[in-house]
Amino acid sequence: MDEDIQILCAALSELLKSQPQWTEHQLIEQLKQPPYQLFDEQALRDPLSLFRTHFLIFHCLYRLQAEWRNQQIAELEIHTLAIKKLTWQPGIEGLQARDPLASYYLDLTQLTDTSKVDVEQLLNDFWDSMGQTNAVKKTAMPYQQACQTMQLTPPVSKHSLKRQYRRLIHKHHPDKGGSLRKMQTVKAAYQVLVNHL
Repeated sequence: MDEDIQILCAALSELLKSQPQWTEHQLIEQLKQPPYQLFDEQALRDPLSLFRTHFLIFHCLYRLQAEWRNQQIAELEIHTLAIKKLTWQPGIEGLQARDPLASYYLDLTQLTDTSKVDVEQLLNDFWDSMGQTNAVKKTAMPYQQACQTMQLTPPVSKHSLKRQYRRLIHKHHPDKGGSLRKMQTVKAAYQVLVNHL
């Protein structure tokens, strides 16, 4: 696997040097074409394949980002909709904050330990958060469990619920080093208590 990752990193480096700005989708499409042909048509066919393709690309992008910073070659901004190679500027490394996404994508166990069920759960949670709730999935937790999850004692006021929700979401957000599952549990508990109020 390490050899495949090195080949993908080299291809991404070459593409970013030839054109400094891409979207993730553009990179995937380019990497499916000659001379690279690193992904086939199955790379985006099902959720698990899509997740693995995305993960490998972002793993390599974060490796390139670290390498280019260390060698003072360039700065690499990484977002799904805009991946940009920027000119290196002295002193920029001192301004970089810890990036939880880099930690996530550089950890290959996140790739190997993520199953089809995990990916489907992530997608369901995404669509739920976008307001596309799945009626079949509506199995709410009990009121007492929701109070315990939110660390609140009944009776719960609207003000204390909102304040505690913001605090717990901030604490458990994956971008801040928290757990996605814990954050999802907090959101579910919050919804139970909001409905109860």
